[in-house]
This record gives sequence, structure tokens and C-alpha cells, in this order.
Amino acid sequence: MAIRMAKTIKEERLRWVLPIAYRQVRLVDVARVCPYSKRSLERWLAMCKKHGDWSLEPKSTEPKTQPNETPIWIKERVIAVRKKTKKCALKIHWQLEKEGIDIHERTIGKILKKEGLVRKYRVKKIKYKYIRAERKPGELIEIDVKHVPGPMQGRKYYQYTAVDTASRWRRLEVFDQECSFHSVEFLKIVMEKFKHKILAIKNR
Repeated sequence: MAIRMAKTIKEERLRWVLPIAYRQVRLVDVARVCPYSKRSLERWLAMCKKHGDWSLEPKSTEPKTQPNETPIWIKERVIAVRKKTKKCALKIHWQLEKEGIDIHERTIGKILKKEGLVRKYRVKKIKYKYIRAERKPGELIEIDVKHVPGPMQGRKYYQYTAVDTASRWRRLEVFDQECSFHSVEFLKIVMEKFKHKILAIKNR
């Protein structure tokens, strides 16, 4: 036999109370297996008999009134002073204090914020200017090796290129092999032809 589980609190309470109300079982016997207290069953049973099934619907526990809530007439006075004088919360507090109205400036600030009467400040966007570090000639030489497309006289050739990142000075040489020997030879040519002292070399 399939057992349908209760989907709401009201259905769950009726599941335990109705058999007692229809005198199918005793309340004492239900209290032994029920996860709720005997006092709760008695209360639900009395409510169901007096007001019907709808009374078992759970009620909100939220308080209907707030004892420390600021009276409406004080709120209206704060709003009126703000619209008329454009004063801040502290100055409004001082003015109302002279009128015999005791209200904290933070409470005034909350009222103004809730009513949308606070001042909106524009946020200044900071623009960052990126300054590119200027290099001096010879601080960095970039060397690149590329294969020359297409064979020349049946042989492959390689182009060695050196570029100074500061002055954009350029030197090209072509060799028939890509090896350490030719790399050293090319570097010697660059150091001989370049007028400035080379401090760093980067292989691309």
C-alpha cells in the first residue's frame, strides 16, 4: 500500500488529528508514536473542532507592530525638513531637537535613504596613463632565425636577423646552416657593426 507523504504543515497536522476527531484511535495512543508532543495534539484537536480544518494552517510569527518604530508624523516631519532645507541628517536632528522631537541622526539617515532623499555622489573615474619605459640603444637586441623559402642552387639557407628594440637598427645575414657556429659568427658581426655596447640579447 502506497503512503502519501504530507506536502504542507496543515496536511501533516490533519494526518494526526483526524483519526482522533473521528474516534478511530485514542489521543493517548497517538501521542506514543507521534513525533509531536501530547499538548500540541490537544491544541490542534481543539482548534479543529472549534474552527475547522483551516485553523491548522500555520500563522506567521512576524510581529504586526514594532514597539520601537518611529511614529509616522515624525517621519513626515523629517521628510518635510529635508525637502525644504536640504539639510543633512545631523542638522535635521539638531533642528528637531529644538522643536522637542527626540530622534537619533542615524534614524533620520535611514528614513532619508528609504525615501530616496540622500545625495548621490558621482564617482570620479581615475584614468591611468601608462608610460612605456624607454630603452637606450644596445639595452636589448632581439635575434631571430628564419628559413629562406625555396632552395637556392639546390641548397637550403637561413636568414639571421638582429633588431635593436630601442633604435630599431637592423642587421641581416644569410647562412647555409642553422647551428651554434653560425650563431656565434652572426653575433660577432652584429657586435662589430653596431655602434653601441650590447647589454642583453633575446632569441625570438
